[in-house]
Amino acid sequence: MPTLLRLEAGEPSVSLGVLATALWLIGRDQALATLATPKEDRGALELDVRQAEDLGRARVRATTRAKMKKAAMRQTQPEGEAGP
Repeated sequence: MPTLLRLEAGEPSVSLGVLATALWLIGRDQALATLATPKEDRGALELDVRQAEDLGRARVRATTRAKMKKAAMRQTQPEGEAGP
């Protein structure tokens, strides 16, 4: 019975085999087909979106720093010298 209680509580320590057996016993084993599909995994989708947003912000910061560095280099160069 402790396994059933852990399963009902959603504890991650319960094995997939126990979950599959429980679904089969209640006639819901067809749910296994969609259990790991990417479109049904909201957690993974949200993580992907967060990572994409973080990457976008990091790229904007890097671009801004590069432009500021380039502008600062232009200001410190003596007139008539060609810059990179």
